[in-house]
Amino acid sequence: MEEYCEKVKIVERKYVIYAQRAVRRRRRSSVDETTTRFSLVSPFGEMLDALREEATRNGIWSDDLHRDLPKRWEKHGDLIIFPPNCFKNPNWRLLGRRLWQLTAQSLKAERLGRKRIIEGDEFHTPHVDLLYGKDGWVEHIDNGVKYHYDVTKRMFNIGNMAEKQRISEMDCHQDVVVDMFAGIGYFTMAYLMNAHAKHVYAIDWHEDSLEALERTLESNGMTDRCTLIQGDSRRVSPQGIADRVNLGLVPSSRPYWLAGCRCLRSTGGILHIHEAVKLATPKTHQLRRLHKSGSTLSRNESLGSVSEESEMSEYSDFDKKCSIDQNSNFVSLTNGRFSIGPNDEKAVADSSDQHVEGKNSDDCGGKPLKRRISRSASIIEEIENRVLPNARVEPAFKASKWSSIDAAIREFAIDCATNCTRYLNNIHDKQGEIWTCMITNIVKVKSYPAHTDHIVVDLDCRPQDEKVALESDLNAQTF
Repeated sequence: MEEYCEKVKIVERKYVIYAQRAVRRRRRSSVDETTTRFSLVSPFGEMLDALREEATRNGIWSDDLHRDLPKRWEKHGDLIIFPPNCFKNPNWRLLGRRLWQLTAQSLKAERLGRKRIIEGDEFHTPHVDLLYGKDGWVEHIDNGVKYHYDVTKRMFNIGNMAEKQRISEMDCHQDVVVDMFAGIGYFTMAYLMNAHAKHVYAIDWHEDSLEALERTLESNGMTDRCTLIQGDSRRVSPQGIADRVNLGLVPSSRPYWLAGCRCLRSTGGILHIHEAVKLATPKTHQLRRLHKSGSTLSRNESLGSVSEESEMSEYSDFDKKCSIDQNSNFVSLTNGRFSIGPNDEKAVADSSDQHVEGKNSDDCGGKPLKRRISRSASIIEEIENRVLPNARVEPAFKASKWSSIDAAIREFAIDCATNCTRYLNNIHDKQGEIWTCMITNIVKVKSYPAHTDHIVVDLDCRPQDEKVALESDLNAQTF
């Protein structure tokens, strides 16, 4: 038995020695010898052969150039996008345009692009430089939706997949939605095609984004259920018509909360508020207790947010630039994209606080319009001293998930509800009625470096009988 065991050990040692020799032989093989074996079947190999032959002819080929070639890439139709860390060697410039011609031919592509990370961008937003080809327009199919966009100006953000999927599972067939930061339509199309929203108002500052969204709407047959509005959403958002408002801006949508509240119907609705929140740590963070005992929170208490009165003055009082065709129910902005149907004309065009952004009031053919003052000083003083309900957490959500959420995120959610409660009660001044905001859900979308999470807070905002609302606050427990 001992002799048998000894023989087994000898065989094992021989196997280990053989394996080590094989590894050393592979390491000694040059990079060129290794890649030649699959050059006929691999796209990378075909690119390598074509560029090595051209570079050798020009006397510049080296292992450094080989290592500078991309090993992976993204393909969007006939457009290939390389990662940012390839084709950086300065010797490539000696090949001129021939470099990109050979690369495109070997990879069977018509256009080439390369990602570029903007310095100083903590969210590492990618941009694409077009290296070869006429333009950067591509089609990307996601969850049955055909997205069209120019990769040199806008990118498809795969990091929002979780939130898009959540929206897709909502039932919005009776809802009017205002998407205050539509972009190329990540959430707009999810509301339209998957959640079956009745109508979506898609707002964005950038004309490039709206052009992409316009193409996407046409490609998916959704143009009749979406209105495109270009401009600052604090100024051009339609008021009093929304069942849901999507505030999808990071790192913070805080300056737009008031405008979002103005979009809601008089019967209430839901705000989906996005934020990048730096997570709490036991040593550096202590949860502020925003819930005041005895329901003593009033509008003039400072919560570290923008003053609601000054924000109202800054973003709701401005010059109006528009032309209204009385026969066609159409309001024309600078780009002509803001169209209003018969059912929405009263809610939007005739709203006492609704203004349309413009550069010069003279474009309307008349004198500059006077700034409106929504409330007199005495009324403002009266509502500022009015006691408001506290931020609320939906009971089922509080029982199941609230305590497991990071303290900084909980604090932010309470801050959202508290500020929006103030905004809504200043917007709607009806005797015997008071608005409350309830946190119904908090969802994590993605994580960023430095312990920061992109989250979405769902706020259900509704008017209630004032006495009932304040009595329920007195009986409520603190957070």
